[in-house]
Amino acid sequence: MGNRYYQKRTGWRSIKSTAILPVLAAAFLSSAAADASSGNGQSRTEINQGVNITKNADLHFGNFAAGTTQSQFTINPDNDALIHLSGNAVSLGGTHTAAWFSAYGSPLERVRMTVSQNQIDLTRVGGSQTMRVDQFRFDGGNGTRNRDLSASGAVDYKLGGRLTINANQAAGAYVGTFNITIDYQ
Repeated sequence: MGNRYYQKRTGWRSIKSTAILPVLAAAFLSSAAADASSGNGQSRTEINQGVNITKNADLHFGNFAAGTTQSQFTINPDNDALIHLSGNAVSLGGTHTAAWFSAYGSPLERVRMTVSQNQIDLTRVGGSQTMRVDQFRFDGGNGTRNRDLSASGAVDYKLGGRLTINANQAAGAYVGTFNITIDYQ
């Protein structure tokens, strides 16, 4: 289907002008696209090595003679000192130390240590009697959990807690387990 043209004094004219409009619009749009430009971008990420934990020492409260009243002792994680809080149980010495953990990861990154339980029960080996350990506290004066790994990628944590000895506690060795987690912050 073609257009018929005729000539007037002012120049050539189309009889069917609506057929020319789409052609003019396409020419205009294609010239605008020719003026566009593009650029490139980059995406980047870094994968840190995982945090590894080494246990250097367990939390030990030492040896006791049970009293006739409930007694409480705590281990100070800053200096491993055993502190008598209440009751008439008597410390008989032995090893008393805060738990000590080393964390290894990507140098100079921040990590956070958490204890998964607020309290644990120590159960007598060969029996069912228990004692409670709670109020876990980290070293560092204010017990800070967030720490920066050194330039070599290491940091130490010490952890103390409070032991509650029941009145007339049965003699024997008592054992319990707590879990710690260290994550990047």
